Amino acid sequence: MKFGALPLLFVLALCGCASSPPPAPSAQAPAASAPPPTPAQQRTAAASTLAVERQWLASWFKGTPVVVAQRQDGAVIVDVPREFCFEAGRDAVKPALAAVLDKVAQSLRRTAIAELHLIAAPGDASGDAALGLQRASRIHDYLRSRGVSAARLAKPSATSGAAVQLRMEAAAPA
Repeated sequence: MKFGALPLLFVLALCGCASSPPPAPSAQAPAASAPPPTPAQQRTAAASTLAVERQWLASWFKGTPVVVAQRQDGAVIVDVPREFCFEAGRDAVKPALAAVLDKVAQSLRRTAIAELHLIAAPGDASGDAALGLQRASRIHDYLRSRGVSAARLAKPSATSGAAVQLRMEAAAPA
């Protein structure tokens, strides 16, 4: 009889170990809701988030001709010199630009508040605006192919500068 009760005690002990204790009284009390952030707090948080993305992007392109900077308003600027972006007279994205665009796309995918408010590409040295617009459209399409929603991308434009220009900003609050 003594040995018949032992398995029963063992099973009861295991069941007791498997049960969870009741929640603490503080966990049962409803949490006080915090007031929504002010517009100034939202701008500060957005600038901080974009600063992290600037640092992350800059770390990838340190020692290259790619310029990654942040403006006073928090926007992150990425400039890639034309000679690393396209062959003369062509709009096909070169591998060096593709590497930059891959990281920009990754940054946009991981930062929900970020949008590209500028996608501008130069024409050739002659300043061909039509070629610049074609190139910017290729950049736009490339980013879309990397999973970036069209709603988060600016309309492609041509620039008279000598570099592809991308500007990442925080989305306007809804």
